[in-house]
Amino acid sequence: MLERIEALAARALGVIAGLALLAMMLLTFVDVIGRYGFHRSIFGAAEIIEQLMMVTVFAGLAFITAKNEHITVTLLDFLIARHFDALQRWLSIAVSVGCTALITWQMFEHGVDLLRSGKRTAVLDLPQWTQPMSAAVLSLVGFGLLAVAVVRTRGRLGATSQQAD
Repeated sequence: MLERIEALAARALGVIAGLALLAMMLLTFVDVIGRYGFHRSIFGAAEIIEQLMMVTVFAGLAFITAKNEHITVTLLDFLIARHFDALQRWLSIAVSVGCTALITWQMFEHGVDLLRSGKRTAVLDLPQWTQPMSAAVLSLVGFGLLAVAVVRTRGRLGATSQQAD
């Protein structure tokens, strides 16, 4: 049951990131055609794209964290894995958890500061706190999925549940 919820949440994050990226591409395409073809750009397109970029990046980051599909460099793995496999694995998990927690905390703090200040965007007059708060929520989901995956696999991320037993 937990694996199913985890897979569904990860899939939802991937869909959210993909749809935000698609919307960003379509909006940019239509804005450029309108601007250069008809001398009429879409009002506030840059701010909308900025909002979509935030969703794309942080939903994508949460998705990648949940699936443990970060880019890795295995230059010295053959030396380290032979002697320090468990240490390497847990150090990698600690860094992932620590970075995700730090990003979540900083985005939440920034969002609260913007909420208190009441700052708004220049063109569309949208509240600025929505960007870092959406990033914080998406990072929190990624953090939760990473924590569940670490517990479920006993630190062997990327392994199936049979391999973790």
